[in-house]
Amino acid sequence: SADTQEPPAGGDGPSAAMDLEIEDNTEAMLASFGSEDQDAPGSPASGAGGAGAGPAVDSAANTVTTLNATKLEAKPDDKLIKVKGLDKQQLCIDLLMVGCVQSFVDFFYITHRKTPPNENNPAESEAKDVVIPEETLMFLKETLEVAESARRSSNYQHCFESYNTLAEYFEKVPDLKSSMYFYQRCADVASEVDARESIAKAFLNLGSCEEQGSNWQSAMNFHEQALQIATSADSLPLQIKAASRLTQVYQVLAEGCEKEGRDSDATALYERCKDCAQLSKDANLEGVACHKLGLSKYKTGFFDEAIDLQKQYLDICRMHDDRVGESAARGALAQAYEAVGGTQEAIRQLENLLNVASEAGELKAQASACLNLGILYNGRGDHEKSVELLEQHFDLARQIGDRKLIDSARVVLGMVRGNGKIKSYIDLVNNDLDKLLKWKSKRATLDA
Repeated sequence: SADTQEPPAGGDGPSAAMDLEIEDNTEAMLASFGSEDQDAPGSPASGAGGAGAGPAVDSAANTVTTLNATKLEAKPDDKLIKVKGLDKQQLCIDLLMVGCVQSFVDFFYITHRKTPPNENNPAESEAKDVVIPEETLMFLKETLEVAESARRSSNYQHCFESYNTLAEYFEKVPDLKSSMYFYQRCADVASEVDARESIAKAFLNLGSCEEQGSNWQSAMNFHEQALQIATSADSLPLQIKAASRLTQVYQVLAEGCEKEGRDSDATALYERCKDCAQLSKDANLEGVACHKLGLSKYKTGFFDEAIDLQKQYLDICRMHDDRVGESAARGALAQAYEAVGGTQEAIRQLENLLNVASEAGELKAQASACLNLGILYNGRGDHEKSVELLEQHFDLARQIGDRKLIDSARVVLGMVRGNGKIKSYIDLVNNDLDKLLKWKSKRATLDA
């Protein structure tokens, strides 16, 4: 029956390996319950496809008889040993006795998972059973039973909500593996009745769990499915939410590509990031996406496109009075204009950047603007203006307190000052030996 079906083996989320693990664990659990003289090794139900639900209940009944007989024969010294594993065992039996085979499978899987190995302490590398408090066991058992009963009576909404409650609980613990297991259950239940909004919600939640585990590629796949389904269901709120999550995930993946030197791949991801940001109806996300894509276009040599994107970012920042963002946009625009030979426009952007960064108290942006302006003015032969700006850059570097920046500012300022006096020095060497000797011996100024 549909009651005992497991998630499709080919779908995202819990994989076929997880299904096999459930089957193996179920058989082991039922084998531990049953008596030793059971004839058919394949008779216990594994929860797959609903076949074998009858033998599973028969096995559970045999188990109860065996347990009762064992309790009568138990010695006083055995009491503590039996109590230790009684909660899980009895709850599993209860689920089977009421015919909730799928709930038994889920309960057994969750309660018999192993802790991940301790990498920091090799001595404790052996996996142990996950410790689950008694109240959580009861909550898990009861909610699973409610979910399966609702599914059996075709109350899919109640079933979905029950599985979703379990998923949210484990996400808060946090136990992401268990949470994803039940979010996949939600997706399966919703898929049976083609409840597209519910399917989209389940995939969104699966993607969020993958984000928390830093599995960005899997998160992207889940969010993309969620966006596609939400779009087909014409659900604007879910489209916005999925697009917002995808924007963040694409950005993380793009930044990873940049670190690996795969600039063209990063650009492609930033383009998808910008498209999703527009769908999200979030101006801040859209502005940042334009800025990131513009920087990527600049890096790959598409300067005109970079200028257009940074202009879009600048407009969004000015619309929302974002001074920090405006500083970043103007700095990027200045770089792009300089790359295409627009020195005058680059200077204008940097002068505006200097004013905006000063109002916003952005010392690093001010320092960067002064440095770039000083170099541009020096290239145009305006020595005095260049020295003035580079001296300001040096003062800002000292205020920031970055030793590397201070040393760099000192060197640049010294080079520009020296470059401004090179003509006087050449004239001195060629025509005035007496003044040259005074400069060498007494450090008299060259202008004296």
